[in-house]
Amino acid sequence: MTQGSVQSPTGSAGGYQDVVVQLTGSSEDEARLAMAEAVATTFGAHIIGVHLHLLPDILDIADPLGSAEVRTLLEASEREADMAFERLEMRMSRLGASHEIHRLHGLLADVAIELAQMVRRADLFIGTRPYGDPEGRYRIEEEVLFNSGHGCLFVPPGGTPHRRFDTIVIAWDNTREAARAVAEAMPFLVRATAVRLIHVASTWDDNRDPAQELSSVAGHLRRHGVYAETIIVPFAGDTGEQIEQIAHQQAADLIVMGAYGRMRLIELVFGGATRAILRHATLPVLMAH
Repeated sequence: MTQGSVQSPTGSAGGYQDVVVQLTGSSEDEARLAMAEAVATTFGAHIIGVHLHLLPDILDIADPLGSAEVRTLLEASEREADMAFERLEMRMSRLGASHEIHRLHGLLADVAIELAQMVRRADLFIGTRPYGDPEGRYRIEEEVLFNSGHGCLFVPPGGTPHRRFDTIVIAWDNTREAARAVAEAMPFLVRATAVRLIHVASTWDDNRDPAQELSSVAGHLRRHGVYAETIIVPFAGDTGEQIEQIAHQQAADLIVMGAYGRMRLIELVFGGATRAILRHATLPVLMAH
């Protein structure tokens, strides 16, 4: 179920036109909103704030012995959500960009699906990096990442908001997911002052020529006006950790990489590098699947 208010829609040609930002009424909202405002300022984008009001996963409300307790709990949850929504409306009114705010109300699984559907009708999602999220709502970010069809810009939890996108590191491994991430990040890439295209070599490269692949990708980027330096490093035990180390060495503002995973019943199983970055990255990461 959605609820919303809208203020001052505007737009500009090129880049991201609208971004969806995850809001929960917690202190983590500040980093997410700071990133959304930075994106909006850079591209003239419209910000769509989505306040997630998750109902408690409890009790069978058809149980006559538990129904009064459940009703009391739900009423308290609704009051808290109303107050949080009002605070978020006031906070967003101070943004230097056009914006609107909505509430998604329901059980976690339903809210996650509805949020992913909302992101399909925008250009970019901004949320907190899963598995480092102190609120523990990683299932929501997973759903958006794998089912929205758009890039997800994850900010590190509890960190200083990043507002620059000057230096970007692309982690490339010649997969569909990496190609999707580059395409979704192109508005950032064409405005960057430095782009590093990196590949962590491994035994999977035995029948490939990573240098030639990177050269080809660099040529593709150059035709978009993006001039990238290529870097190949030997595998040293943990691809995700190496990606982040290189990003810090390059003073990167943003990491761009594909998100790899598969569904196993209702559990999402991530690839190793994806899982490592989602757990530990201290820089913003733009991922796509």
